[in-house]
Amino acid sequence: MTRQSARSNAPSAGAARAADLLSLSYEPMFIWRLDGAIESWNAGAERLYGFSADEAVGRVSHTLLKTSFPVELAELTSELLNGRVWSGELRHTCKDGRDLIVDSRMQLLSDGTVLEVNRDVTEIRAYAAAQSDLMRELSTVAAKFEALFNQSGIFAGILDLQGYLQEANDLSLEGCGYTRKQVLGRPFWETPWWRGSEQIKARIRVATAQAAAGSAFREELRYWLADGRERIVDFAMHPIRDASGTVMFLHPTGLDITERKTAEAALRDSEQHWRWNAAIVESNEDAIVSKNLDGIIRSWNAGAERLFEYTADEAVGQPITLIIPQERLDEEREILARIRGGERIDHLETVRRRKHGGLVNVALTVSPVKDADGAIVGASKIARDISEQKRNQEHIRVLAREAEHRSKNLLANVAAIVNLSRSDTPEGLKEAINGRIRALSNVHSLFVETRWSGAELLAIARQELAPYLGDDDGRVRIAGEETLLEPGAAQALAVVLHELATNATKYGALSDTSGVIALTWSRDEDGKLLLRWSETGGPRVQEPERQGFGSRLIERTIGQLGGTTRFDWRREGLVCEVTLRA
Repeated sequence: MTRQSARSNAPSAGAARAADLLSLSYEPMFIWRLDGAIESWNAGAERLYGFSADEAVGRVSHTLLKTSFPVELAELTSELLNGRVWSGELRHTCKDGRDLIVDSRMQLLSDGTVLEVNRDVTEIRAYAAAQSDLMRELSTVAAKFEALFNQSGIFAGILDLQGYLQEANDLSLEGCGYTRKQVLGRPFWETPWWRGSEQIKARIRVATAQAAAGSAFREELRYWLADGRERIVDFAMHPIRDASGTVMFLHPTGLDITERKTAEAALRDSEQHWRWNAAIVESNEDAIVSKNLDGIIRSWNAGAERLFEYTADEAVGQPITLIIPQERLDEEREILARIRGGERIDHLETVRRRKHGGLVNVALTVSPVKDADGAIVGASKIARDISEQKRNQEHIRVLAREAEHRSKNLLANVAAIVNLSRSDTPEGLKEAINGRIRALSNVHSLFVETRWSGAELLAIARQELAPYLGDDDGRVRIAGEETLLEPGAAQALAVVLHELATNATKYGALSDTSGVIALTWSRDEDGKLLLRWSETGGPRVQEPERQGFGSRLIERTIGQLGGTTRFDWRREGLVCEVTLRA
């Protein structure tokens, strides 16, 4: 039985009319009776679940899809009967065994059947879960770490629990034409992204309240750029919790879907406006081709000439297999068979061959073309070059793996610093931790310049001793050969120099106006790095009766890398020697 015949045999006229509407929709939809039997099943449902209309119609939907409900089925049915609508998340199993999470909307129709519209949110939920896990692991300092915050390819920000915007990433500012001054410190709903609509401002208020109460919010919204252009964003607001589960702050994110929404609308209208858009077709950047049911090319626009390298004169009249690799000829036969059946093919990612033999990744949309009597006489095909998209996707995957590695490394260093820090007062502890984390942050800024290959020891030294390098009397003297340190060693020596400088400022050569510090380094015959910190001219030094926290941190930090540390508490000043294979 074909899909068309299955629909025509549906037991209710209302369902049949709804089925006709279903067939025009891209969204996965189907109609079922209250006893569960499916009456209609559209192409979107077939794409999502893998079951054809022949396989689905007549089956109990909850059995076919192995539905997992958030409530008892009897309670859901009661809500439909009483309120005529139900919405929520369901878990379904596809024909190939994959499990999906769908955002489901159900409506009881006048004839007693139920229209179910589902949206696949599996990847979105997986992303939200992963994002929530990551945010729970990060400390407040690490969560605001600018390098990681700004590497994401989405709009992102941080709100306090009252809804005031505390931070926004570069994409949300530079990509939209706004400055930090225009947006930070303001209620999120009063920021200029939402200035064009009081209704959308109200939705942002709802999102903020919902997230502050502990529930995520997600919705497609309009927003405005600084130049006045209106765009569409897939917007979400997530509560970020600490280890105890308390909501600490709110995390709004957004993905611009303007082009996708525009493309979807254009595809829905393309069949109605085919003859009106001839001029647009010719000037379109995408390749747009028409062919008859025998696969012979009938039209070939300028976009096709650019993409496939054949001129219109060379292509028109030739079989479409002109641009199809030998191993994909079966794919074209299947496309023509589906077109003859009146089916539309959306976003088929495949490979095509150019005139000079090169292959190109394309996304195809193929629609039936009908004559004045409604008979299918051919197909129109839109081919978009997605080679760059494929490369970007792979690049994003590589960056995501690298960002995960670096995040875990940074968190491990922060945890070690916190565990080793001690003070007699809370404020002293806070100051010690902040100083050490700043040392890590400073060296990470150097990693960016070398694309994370490491950092120059001279640059690290100048960063940590910057407040004293401008003195005319040369109180800090630095000398050493050019030495590029890998990230682990660079972070370790940044912490060591920070501790030594802090100690010198409080008790040593930098605590008065006459002290001098000499910092030198070299490599021995085995390639080991020998770093020497020497203080003279300051207050007289006495060897401490017990080891301080700074000394302990230095020894443990260097020891973790297999190095050694020696402290010589001379009366004229401290000498610290570090030996490290770096």
